Amino acid sequence: MSTAFLFFLALHILHSIVTSRGEEPQGPRRLSFVAAITQIPVFVLACYLGFQQGAVSRQLVNPAFIGAGLLAGHLIFGLSLLITHRSWRDAASHFFDVGAIWNYTMDSPIILTRFLSVSVAEELIWRVVAQPLLISVTGNVVAGITIVAVGFSLVHRHFFRNPLLVSFEFLCFALLLGCLYAYTGSLILVIVVHAVRDLEIAYLEYLIKVEELGDPQQAARVMEQAYWSRRPENT
Repeated sequence: MSTAFLFFLALHILHSIVTSRGEEPQGPRRLSFVAAITQIPVFVLACYLGFQQGAVSRQLVNPAFIGAGLLAGHLIFGLSLLITHRSWRDAASHFFDVGAIWNYTMDSPIILTRFLSVSVAEELIWRVVAQPLLISVTGNVVAGITIVAVGFSLVHRHFFRNPLLVSFEFLCFALLLGCLYAYTGSLILVIVVHAVRDLEIAYLEYLIKVEELGDPQQAARVMEQAYWSRRPENT
């Protein structure tokens, strides 16, 4: 099972690299045949192997790890803004905007559900299953975490399209997720950190859309329609 998982994961990464420079499809994104025969087996095998490892347990509702994930995710994203925007003002403004971020998240169940499901799937595949396997194969924790972080980055289309500094920050985020999981062994911690990052990115996109349209409700509807029709990039 482990060999099959690594085989399909390697195919998935290769397919993502080959198609990364293609034009962004318009309208709802659907899995191509090639993507389906790589991504679906990866996810199914990850579920099976993750269950065997005991990753799906009562620890998934551990309040301490959930709280730590919420705090760490917000702190990490604030630092990400500082790196990519190179502005203390932007980072501080976002960091103290917790109430507005929370209200946006609670008022947008479609976006919340989407990013939670994506975070669960991606962390199960990359941190719970791929990372221990590659640490075992390489015999080195640092090498295993690094290979997984690079692979995780390569399957995201935006990694190839963003400015170099933004892509570098994303790779650092993937490395940080790997370190957090290696140190704590907590799936829920990395799920929450991952989801918080994605939700806060969506919130910033929402603010841009509000400025563009001048109507918060219309901006929220446009955002929900966009995220509902967008296929996850890696799962």
